[in-house]
Amino acid sequence: MAAGEFNILADQGANYVLYFIYETNSSAAIDLTGYQGRMQVRRSAYSDDILLGITGDTTSGVVKGGGVTGYFSEGEGVIGVGGMLLNTSNGGVTGGATGGVYVSIDATTMKNCPHGRHLYDIELSAGDVVTRVLQGRFEVRAEVTR
Repeated sequence: MAAGEFNILADQGANYVLYFIYETNSSAAIDLTGYQGRMQVRRSAYSDDILLGITGDTTSGVVKGGGVTGYFSEGEGVIGVGGMLLNTSNGGVTGGATGGVYVSIDATTMKNCPHGRHLYDIELSAGDVVTRVLQGRFEVRAEVTR
């Protein structure tokens, strides 16, 4: 199954939240218990520099940004507030087999994310099976009031 396409428009210096439900073709929620989720934002698909890195599961999540440089390498980054939670409601409350994926990024991490058009994708993995569920542009509008 090919990843869905969704273009994101986020504001530099403001909190960002994305919520969607991962479901079957017959609109039944997929139970994400035992899954790990990850999302990365990069300037291009070929760039080694990561602008945002978000991970999580059904109990906790982590968001990383590049700090003042705006980018970081794999295994590094400045930890912010937020992350990815699986099997959640729109408010980020976990519980049950909802298929909900809740991504949140704090304002400070977004402040340090460079403005411009970037790319992202979201992968969900269970054991050795990795499924790319969403991809697209991640456009950050420059902050004026700082």
